[in-house]
Amino acid sequence: MTGQFGEAGRLRVEVAADGLGFVEGPAVLPDGRIALVSMSRGNVVILDPDGTVAAEHRLGGGPNGLAVGADGALYVAQNGGRFAARSSAAPGIQVIRDGHIDYVYRGLESPNDLVFGPDGRLWVTDSRADVDFGHPETTSPGQVWAIDLDAGRAELMAQGPIFVNGIGFSPDHRTLYVTETVHAHVTAYPLRAEALQPGRILATLPAAHPDGFAVDPTGRLYIATTTGDRIDVLAPDGTLLAQHPLPPHSMPTNVCIGHGPELFVTAAGTGSLLRLSEH
Repeated sequence: MTGQFGEAGRLRVEVAADGLGFVEGPAVLPDGRIALVSMSRGNVVILDPDGTVAAEHRLGGGPNGLAVGADGALYVAQNGGRFAARSSAAPGIQVIRDGHIDYVYRGLESPNDLVFGPDGRLWVTDSRADVDFGHPETTSPGQVWAIDLDAGRAELMAQGPIFVNGIGFSPDHRTLYVTETVHAHVTAYPLRAEALQPGRILATLPAAHPDGFAVDPTGRLYIATTTGDRIDVLAPDGTLLAQHPLPPHSMPTNVCIGHGPELFVTAAGTGSLLRLSEH
């Protein structure tokens, strides 16, 4: 992907696959296929480049975020079935390796999204509970955890604000970004010696609620806005560079960067995976 991708001009939006349910957490696999979760069906779905379903893995509950490990294994934030799901499961982190599904960590309340950090640990947002948008003060503060998968130990790295959601690191690994959906904030936490420093609000997105996001090699953030039906592009300093509209009622939940000049967006409102590319 070029550093200028998505900064200006309208992007072409195509439906790469549909009929997938309430989708989240897309990730590009080393072989070019796309993995995503269907939260409503309790599945992880693997798509071929042409959008054909190549495989489905039944996890139950509410698989939410998705991250690819160095060995190609898929790590899934299992929220337990709290959000948009039809069944329940033990909250925690699940792994799919060579077609087998297991837990690598049981615990947390409602794991939402996850990313591997520069320390090799798996960093996870825990939304903890669904939220009443009209009375957010009744919801427990969200949490950010770092999980040492080898030791099976989780460390609480940050607490608050309400309903933390997407998570990702800057390319230089000096900053952790977290979205907070209720108040539409994107918060930046400096990372020093594997410890988070107090965060600051990097941006407040206009007329939308941020969910998952991706960070490109230049440090730009591509943020899915669930109620905005668009992708917002932020510079590392929080400047809004572009807003890319999606079809009405898309309800974008997350985004990943493809191998070429393209973005893949999970559109939960239409049960689709969208491909955004330059003209």
